[in-house]
Amino acid sequence: MSDIAIQRFLSELEVLKHRSGKPNESSICIAFIKLLGEYAKAKDLRLVPEVPVKGKLGKTVTPDGTLNDTLVLDWGYWESKDEFDDLEKEIVGKFAKGYPDDNILFEDSIHAEGCFESQCN
Repeated sequence: MSDIAIQRFLSELEVLKHRSGKPNESSICIAFIKLLGEYAKAKDLRLVPEVPVKGKLGKTVTPDGTLNDTLVLDWGYWESKDEFDDLEKEIVGKFAKGYPDDNILFEDSIHAEGCFESQCN
């Protein structure tokens, strides 16, 4: 990922935190949406928010974003938290609900953790 895209993300994040007065998930996630969207577009993927998918436990879950291609095949998922959440605890909770456990990225605007090719099982 380019240093320029990351710098834009960090700048946008600071502006959003300042203008919203609160760095919660709904206020700041747009900065990461732009960053991930830029990366995805370079791979001819699109980040589509709030797409329900069949989870690991057979129930429908709704990640914050799904990366898919022109055939609408899912390539990965994104789940946003805010910096006040315990990211590790949130990840465990999402997996307990049946969220996909491969090609998923969890982030809180400060840290990001990904599980790729079922390495989180």
